[in-house]
Amino acid sequence: MVLYKLGMVKNKTQKVRFHRGDKRPGNKLGKTKLSYTVDMVKEGRKILWHVVEQPTNNVVGKYFFEDDAMVLADFQNKHKVWQVNGGIPRFLWNYMAGSYN
Repeated sequence: MVLYKLGMVKNKTQKVRFHRGDKRPGNKLGKTKLSYTVDMVKEGRKILWHVVEQPTNNVVGKYFFEDDAMVLADFQNKHKVWQVNGGIPRFLWNYMAGSYN
């Protein structure tokens, strides 16, 4: 007991074995770099500015003025708020580029 309290006994490292059917570690999306770009899109008769998250290609916000879109893109590029999650979680998405699955 005294040896454990003094730190003289090393802790054992756990050996992990993978077997068929085990879940593997997730994809590299959490390790990739997120970046946010501003794209001009014409929707009907309106011209809107989309803030797009790369590499997920998610439309984070739609703005009428380019300056408003640039404020959001610059903030996200500087602080990387959602980097550890691999991007904005799907349940918080307001707009999806492409499909609505």
